Amino acid sequence: MKKSSSPAVQRFFQVLVTLAVCAAGILIGQLLRETGAPAETIVCIYMLVVVICASVSTGYAYGILSALICTFAYNFFISVPHYSLAPISPYFILTASVVFIVSILISSITSKVKEGEVLARKREEETNVLYHLARDLSGEMSIDAAIEITLTNIASVFQTDCRMLQFDENEVPLRTFVLLEDSRLNKEAVTNVDRDFAEYKSRPAKGYYVNETQYEWPMYSQNGKVIAAVAIPVETIHRMTPLDIQMVSTMVETAAIAFDKIILARIQQHDQHLVSQERYRTNLLRSISHDLRTPLAGISGTAEVLMEELEPGTSPYEMAHNIRKETIWLYNLVQNVLSLTKLQNSNFAIKAQVNILEEVVDSAVETMEIRLPERKLNKIYTDELIACKLDPSLLKQVVINLIDNANKYSPVDMPIEIVIRRSKGNPAMAEILIRDFGDGLSQAELDKIFEMFYTTKAKNKKAIRGYGLGLPICDSIMKAHGGSIQARNREDGKHGAVFILELPVADLSGTVAQA
Repeated sequence: MKKSSSPAVQRFFQVLVTLAVCAAGILIGQLLRETGAPAETIVCIYMLVVVICASVSTGYAYGILSALICTFAYNFFISVPHYSLAPISPYFILTASVVFIVSILISSITSKVKEGEVLARKREEETNVLYHLARDLSGEMSIDAAIEITLTNIASVFQTDCRMLQFDENEVPLRTFVLLEDSRLNKEAVTNVDRDFAEYKSRPAKGYYVNETQYEWPMYSQNGKVIAAVAIPVETIHRMTPLDIQMVSTMVETAAIAFDKIILARIQQHDQHLVSQERYRTNLLRSISHDLRTPLAGISGTAEVLMEELEPGTSPYEMAHNIRKETIWLYNLVQNVLSLTKLQNSNFAIKAQVNILEEVVDSAVETMEIRLPERKLNKIYTDELIACKLDPSLLKQVVINLIDNANKYSPVDMPIEIVIRRSKGNPAMAEILIRDFGDGLSQAELDKIFEMFYTTKAKNKKAIRGYGLGLPICDSIMKAHGGSIQARNREDGKHGAVFILELPVADLSGTVAQA
């Protein structure tokens, strides 16, 4: 905004105007008196002088000054004897009081009108400034350009130097800030490394913070994080009105909305790119996996036929056996990759129905008894039949993966325990425990065991080697069911690991009542 004259100059100018108007009114009154005009007419001229002085000035002082001058002039020039101070009568006091009251009322009305005019002019200027700022920022997708636009608008409106400091997504200030000084833009000004800007964590009550050198307006995103801050030197603030300071706050808020929009657009664009990459990766894995399953099944079948025709213990038999073993490993890997890509698909939904939990687990145990004839599998069930809403094929895959995992990491002559029970901490949840008698899990293994492709060295040399997908798949399946999977070491005084599956128990009360 344009610089206005100082208050002292304005006061001096208004005093001169008041004296000039009073002098003109007194002169006109004298001329009328010389022409024989009655005293009432001259009083009206003096009243008009008071009204004019109160109207053209700001505040009450100039109206009261003109009232004093006109009252003295009436006593000195109009009252008899002329050109001398007449004795003060009750009528003179009444007239003087009326003149003073009129001057005060006119001054009050004029001041309010002028304040309204000033406020309206300020509002109009604010609207124009904000319109230009919003117009310049609209459609802008570059933070650097938005910073330059904001600082340029502030500098041009308030005739000041200004600066802006950005913060990263962790609300840490950048090492450099943008400085607009003497109409020159410096984008590499060095940030004060000793300052932590801790006060920015909370929004300032007035909209800005004040220190010895500058006023600072932090800018916040919609989620409350500080994204930038605008600073103006104290010297500029001293010549600004409260309305000007408020306008700076409004401009900063407008810029903050634009900045937040740019940041959000960047995040959305990045997320869309990641989604596109993930979709391409998933489709590629699914396509490759589908293409691999058919030849792998053929190779495995051929190797099995060869084993039937060869003598066990011979070199050709061992070669066919190894081919079949490696083919099964690769087939299982492909199958797990397909399962994982399916589970990670955002459109995937499990086909859950109410099933007896023991029946689903029994089916998985029977499958593993065929695969692992040398391994003893102990089932420990409660007398209560527990029903859960689940996808039988998916839960069966989880139990098979966990039994296979326990087989790898425990001695072959030790059993694997499969326990089904209600959760002790929450009876509304059912638990499936797969317990082995191996060495257990270290803390490092417990921290990473559900990470993709994380594997440890198997204890059972006959077991097919792992590939680090089984447990992540189990985790995804349990989450899709609204349940969970946990890994820990046994707490019953025996060595070994235990995997705990939790599933919500189905509410069959409605079904029973209906039956």
